[in-house]
Amino acid sequence: ERIIMKNYLATHIFKSEEMKKKFMDFVTSTSHEDLKKGVTGEKARCLVTMVGAGDSMKVFCRWEAESKEAIIEQLGDMNSMFETDPEECGNIMDFRN
Repeated sequence: ERIIMKNYLATHIFKSEEMKKKFMDFVTSTSHEDLKKGVTGEKARCLVTMVGAGDSMKVFCRWEAESKEAIIEQLGDMNSMFETDPEECGNIMDFRN
């Protein structure tokens, strides 16, 4: 059965400064390939991650996913570090080309 993927922009808000540090330590000590494996699954995959600048407590991610719940499920243990609010997006205009 083919899964229909929808586009989402997720805002992840760290639960505390300690959780943000834990996340940043994890990201900087993990290979790109391993990070990619962690956010790529059959029902959800992260395409782009942008960490808020400076003291921001937010991370923004563009996802393709079957549902909001599929994103939360794909994040697994990372959910302990932040709250996630995925917003389904309709049309996407890509101005890179």
